[in-house]
Amino acid sequence: MKASDSLLRVLVVDDEPIIRKGLAALLDWEAEGYCIAGEASNGETAIELLRNSEFDLIISDIKMPKMDGIEFIRYVKNNKLSDARFIFLSGYYDFQYAKTAILYGCSDYILKPIQSDELLAAIRRIMNDFRKERENLKAKAYLDHHLMAVLRGKCDSVDILHVQEKMKLSGNMAYVYCEISQNDENFLSLSKDMKREQQRKLYYYASLLLKEYSDHIVYEIIKPNCYDMGIIFCQFMAGEKGLSCDEWLNWLQKELTERIGYKVIAFMGCLVTDIGMLADSYREAVMLRSLQIYKKYENRAARMFKGQSDRQSSDEIIKKQMDELIYAIEINDKERLREEAVSLYRKMMDKDMELKLVEKYIQYLMHKLLGLAYKLDADIDQEEIMQYIRETVFASKTSNENCIRFKQFVEEYSDYLMQVRQENSKSIMDLIETEIENNYSDNISLKYLAEKYYFNSAYLGQLFKKQYGCSFKEYLNGIRMRKAAEMLLHTDKKIYEVASQTGYKNLEYFINKFEEAYGVTPTAFRKRNVNEL
Repeated sequence: MKASDSLLRVLVVDDEPIIRKGLAALLDWEAEGYCIAGEASNGETAIELLRNSEFDLIISDIKMPKMDGIEFIRYVKNNKLSDARFIFLSGYYDFQYAKTAILYGCSDYILKPIQSDELLAAIRRIMNDFRKERENLKAKAYLDHHLMAVLRGKCDSVDILHVQEKMKLSGNMAYVYCEISQNDENFLSLSKDMKREQQRKLYYYASLLLKEYSDHIVYEIIKPNCYDMGIIFCQFMAGEKGLSCDEWLNWLQKELTERIGYKVIAFMGCLVTDIGMLADSYREAVMLRSLQIYKKYENRAARMFKGQSDRQSSDEIIKKQMDELIYAIEINDKERLREEAVSLYRKMMDKDMELKLVEKYIQYLMHKLLGLAYKLDADIDQEEIMQYIRETVFASKTSNENCIRFKQFVEEYSDYLMQVRQENSKSIMDLIETEIENNYSDNISLKYLAEKYYFNSAYLGQLFKKQYGCSFKEYLNGIRMRKAAEMLLHTDKKIYEVASQTGYKNLEYFINKFEEAYGVTPTAFRKRNVNEL
């Protein structure tokens, strides 16, 4: 490596060539760890250089033609064109200029004529800042190295001791997995470089939110196409904000989503009481993430275990146990499926099992569960089923009882399949139809009907689509609109009375819905039809 490769690169921006040359000759730049790597006569030219080259320090005049120094730094910072430090030069002192420059992150403000000792002091302060940053980065990288060994269950006493000494960990703790959602269409449309830039922003904003606990963040990439990070959470961090663990996780997810502008998902593994047990929490958080992202019904999942005769016998044991669990779910054998669910969950939580295998098993399980539903009804909506699974399995992201919840999930899914099989669904729908007809003005909901008639709400929603060609909400609105039209034609009730008696508390909303249904306002509808009569 050349000596110049280790020097900090300086860009000099001034409309006077003599100033640019004078700066280059004013100091022994190499002795101070710098090299003059570029020159520009104004902000516009400097921006073009920044697009193609990297610089660590920019020394710029304030007053320049085309684009002055303030406009220049504003553009660079707003467009995140460079992380370079700025030193501004000026022929006169103007407090407003200095204030604006500092606002945009200027490191120093030097008056012309430039004194070598003043410039030297400024660049040495900046060099000290760079050295501190490098030391901090090295220390953080070293800490992350030990921390990842702990999280992956591959640690020794040295790793645990280093983590204990460097991090504020006490009481109950857990691993939190954060990722920019792979289901955010706006994020998916970005280039790979832009996605990675958003990941860096995710890390930065998390650091701002966690403040003194920013060293709890692990900048981790599970896979090349993941844009994620991890956080070592301690329960006292939520307590300091007066929040529960669930509330703290929701706060974190909401704040990161708002700041970064893309949907952020977050999952917390089980709470543990010892640093050496963080691997359990890490594994569980990653499992939760795998369950959340599984979306598509792919044939490759069914072929997952074929042609694997040379795989370890444990792989076949897990596959066999999964098949037994799936069969118990299919026949609704509650005792057997509870036993298999607990056993399977504990096996997947075993530290000796690689996480990539856990993800493969989860994909296989999700594929098979979807397959059971498809076998019963070829027209079943896959997305609705997956949404039901996501909402049912680990409904709360911060559970210490995820094994119990997994068992409950397979029980509920087995009940769901039994409901799909019901041959008397038509007669049940007749009862529901009659109830809606008689109680349309009440605060009636799909959840209420599902509970009353012992249906799963997701399945009941699908029955509405299949039988009536629309959602439950659309069906209910249709009934209410028909009743409203009858009242307008055959009674003298005022518009707000009609709205109230058909289940609409908001008059404006009622009028809008009526106009959507009949093409005119309720008043116009009444006038038109009464005149025709």
